[in-house]
Amino acid sequence: MESVILGNATEKIKRFNYIGLHYNLVANQIYEKRFASGTDPFDRSLLPYIITGLLSFDIGRMMGDKPYEIEGNSFASRLSSKLQVLRPLLKPLINLALTQINLQEHRYVIIKSYNTLCAKGEGALHKKGWAFHVGTTKILHFLNPRLFIIVDSNAARAFQLAHNVPFRNSTQPGYSANRYMECMECARRDILTHGLKQFQALELGTPITRIYDKLTFVTGSDLRQN
Repeated sequence: MESVILGNATEKIKRFNYIGLHYNLVANQIYEKRFASGTDPFDRSLLPYIITGLLSFDIGRMMGDKPYEIEGNSFASRLSSKLQVLRPLLKPLINLALTQINLQEHRYVIIKSYNTLCAKGEGALHKKGWAFHVGTTKILHFLNPRLFIIVDSNAARAFQLAHNVPFRNSTQPGYSANRYMECMECARRDILTHGLKQFQALELGTPITRIYDKLTFVTGSDLRQN
């Protein structure tokens, strides 16, 4: 039985594309750069694309002033340092899709990568030194759009409704690396239950986790309005 996230999938994607054109324009440029022949996702040339994606995907308020500058303790400098830590961890996964892997076999790597990006305190990506949960899922997605899903407040509501993932009913869901893994498992199961070919056909040429992101966005947004 399909989850409510997949319900009316074609209509949800149409709705997202109408209201989220600015998200699509930026995401498509990132994917084009990311999948260009020979592009290393951890190379500094991808850094401004990731930063632009975060700004366009509503994370700018957490990043501080002049996020592109690569000097001192800037956001770009902090992110660059963290990406170099992630390089050896994520290299085996960086070109695989969500439906191609056993997530539990790679649980340690995914959780360590999440916690590295999300960490609060000194060197935190959040300008106030706070945890960077939603931004972390977006960075992971931009590094490998075929594997990593985005989990924000809309997605949290969708996962709680569809799969009983225990996010709190508030504007600050109980994000964590373990909960992110649970959401990834749910997304993988949803896609395979729907049928991979049929799922990809919902929007040909779009990475599967981006298609799923559009569905959780609309599903969760509808819940917020009700």
